[in-house]
Amino acid sequence: MSKSSLSKSKSRADKKKVKETNSLWPFYSLMAAFARRFGVITLGVIVVISAITVAYQTHQLRQATIELKKLQDEQTALDLQWQKLRLEQSALSDHSRIEQLAEQQLEMKHTDNDDEIIMKPALRDKE
Repeated sequence: MSKSSLSKSKSRADKKKVKETNSLWPFYSLMAAFARRFGVITLGVIVVISAITVAYQTHQLRQATIELKKLQDEQTALDLQWQKLRLEQSALSDHSRIEQLAEQQLEMKHTDNDDEIIMKPALRDKE
C-alpha cells in the first residue's frame, strides 16, 4: 500500500465519521439543551427545597428554645416554692413550737420527779 492510498482511505473514514456526526448533530444538540435545562431546573428545585428546609428547621429551633425557657422558668418557680416549704417545715417542726402547742391545745405539762412512778417488771415465774 502506498502512502497516497493510505491517506485516501483515511480521509474517506474521516468523512464518513463527520457525515455520521453531522447526521446525529440535531439529536446531540437537543440532548445537550435538554440536559442543560434539566440541570438548571433540578438545581432550582434543590435550592427551593433547601430554603424551605432551613426555614422549617429555624422555626423548630425557635419553638424548642421557647419551650426550654418556659421549663427553666417553671423550674425556678418550683425551686423557690421548695425553699419556702423547707423553711415552713423547719419552723413547724421546731421543738419549742411543739411544746407550746402541746401545752395549749392538749393541756400537757412537764412532770416533776415527785410525780414519776417507776414500775418494776413483775416476775411471773416466782410464786
